[in-house]
Amino acid sequence: MLNILELIFLSLAFLVTFTGFLINHFERYVPEIIIQGYKYGSFAHRGSNANYLSAIEIPKSYYRHFYVFSSLFSSTMLFYMYLAYFRDYSVHPYVPAVFKFFLEKDKTAVTGLGAFVSLSLLTLQSWRRLYETYYLQVFAKSSKMNLSHYIAGLVHYFGCVIAIVGQAPLFCVEGQQMVWTNMRTSSLYIPLSMIFILAWYEQYSANVIFANLRKDGRTGRLVTEEHRIPMGGKFDYVSSPHRLAELVMYTVVFCLVPTTTFFCIYLWVVSNQIQTAIQAHEWYKKTFNNYPKNRYAIIPWVI
Repeated sequence: MLNILELIFLSLAFLVTFTGFLINHFERYVPEIIIQGYKYGSFAHRGSNANYLSAIEIPKSYYRHFYVFSSLFSSTMLFYMYLAYFRDYSVHPYVPAVFKFFLEKDKTAVTGLGAFVSLSLLTLQSWRRLYETYYLQVFAKSSKMNLSHYIAGLVHYFGCVIAIVGQAPLFCVEGQQMVWTNMRTSSLYIPLSMIFILAWYEQYSANVIFANLRKDGRTGRLVTEEHRIPMGGKFDYVSSPHRLAELVMYTVVFCLVPTTTFFCIYLWVVSNQIQTAIQAHEWYKKTFNNYPKNRYAIIPWVI
């Protein structure tokens, strides 16, 4: 039986994939209310028959709130794990009860090392994205997103932290026996962490390229909010290297936290990143006549 988080993320993965497929292949038959609710940002739908949806649209710059929340929440839980694992701090009995409510799991399914490393990497990612959304990225004032995207983003980061910590030793109901590591985790956590850091850096590099498209190269001042063709780096191969990096990072976390719940989150991430990348790729091709024809959407030579 699915727990709350599994049901939510499997539903999100299905909705994103199914709706994206319909829009990509049969857009002229899809009601505008669905298209406008699905698309956002640079490739948002500009129809007139669903303008009333603008009442529940918010600035895309509110993406920042995702990372304010995830940075604080993941850092708090990481510190709690540090106290429990390295300072012999007793986990409050209410904490496993809360995790059981969301996960409906009683037993440990993740090693302490796997959970701690995974949450450390996710926290590192959250703080970097927080910095980028406040000090690097340029959000066009006209760029909007649906309120549903905003809620999904907050639920995503909440669910990630709960899924990582909720089945770790000392944090689940029957997980009072400390299982710090096993052979699989001990052999994988260093190379996987290195892969994560490489993807983390590649995503940052891609976001720097995006930001520089709207800034003066010498002064760093904003000069335009118009969209331009990103060039250089992994943009020579795909339209969304930042989304490809996201896939790699979540693959790493799933390898360290191979639970059913995090697998559902992983499916949601994969479906969302791929569908959004395809939408962006098609928008680039329609908007710019000189857009490089050898680029793929997100995975070189595949998609």
